[in-house]
Amino acid sequence: MRAEHQRFRATCTNWIPLVVAVVFVVFDASLAMASSGTLQVTSNTILTEDHYGNVVIQGNNITLDCANHTVSGPGVAGFNGGIEVDFRTGIIVKRCKVTGFNVNGIYAVGTSNSRYENNTIIGNGANGMHLDGGFGNQVTGNAVRSNGGNGIAITTSAQTVIEQNTVQDHETRDGIAVINSDHNMVVANTSSGNGNGFSVDGGVSNDLVSNTANANPGTGFLFIRSANSNSAWLNTSNGNQFGFIVTLSSNQNLLGSNTANQNQFEGFNIFSSNNNSLTGNIANGNGTFGFLVFGGSSYTVLNLNAGHNNSQFDGYQEGTGTGNIWNHNTFGTILGF
Repeated sequence: MRAEHQRFRATCTNWIPLVVAVVFVVFDASLAMASSGTLQVTSNTILTEDHYGNVVIQGNNITLDCANHTVSGPGVAGFNGGIEVDFRTGIIVKRCKVTGFNVNGIYAVGTSNSRYENNTIIGNGANGMHLDGGFGNQVTGNAVRSNGGNGIAITTSAQTVIEQNTVQDHETRDGIAVINSDHNMVVANTSSGNGNGFSVDGGVSNDLVSNTANANPGTGFLFIRSANSNSAWLNTSNGNQFGFIVTLSSNQNLLGSNTANQNQFEGFNIFSSNNNSLTGNIANGNGTFGFLVFGGSSYTVLNLNAGHNNSQFDGYQEGTGTGNIWNHNTFGTILGF
């Protein structure tokens, strides 16, 4: 009997730690779990865990708050965004980290009066965020980095406010792109390490105010292909290839009180475009010209601008255009007017 009792005690001693170890492993694994599949959001939703797969908002006046959880891809075929909003109104998407999708991070088509705020959008295959159509939207306080397309793009959109976003490292595309879109506001954003910092391609009556474009391998601020009647005020474009370019029949634009210093080529470049006005801008220490008007550009008005220490000339007019006016500018060296 004594020997049997000892064998029983030995068996219990070996068995108890084994049970404890098994319980511990199961508990730890449950903490690491996340939801997966296509998530259909039909009412106000706060995520309580990460989600692997697409998220689709199905309804109006819905808030999706990811509460800083991650929505990750690559996702499945048939969607244009990791988080997608199609033909809705009154949507809020906030505090989502969206990464790893083959398509856009956040995509909205035909959606109006909606807000996209305080999201982090990294490493998706197309644009970080793409709003296609719609009006009255707000894109605020997002961090967008290293996506395959543009950082933030709006196409055929109106009355959108893009404000206080940070957009980085879209080396062959644009940080913030306004494409064939009218009457939008782009305010107090920072764009660096992108192909171009900010671009307006074909849009009309857009306002770019107090933005910063530094260290982009292309142009800080680009107005191209009949981008007409836009304005750029109080922006800074330093250390890019070009500071500001207005080109390819982009007419009647107003550039005022902007700064373009230490760019590789021109601070301000007006090419093949007419009736543009530059007032109160500063261009110092650029690699070629501070202010350049060429390619047949006509009826350009340059007033109260300042340029110094640019490598070739602070102000230069090529001479093929007509009716250009240079008044009350402060330049160190000038040529052609």
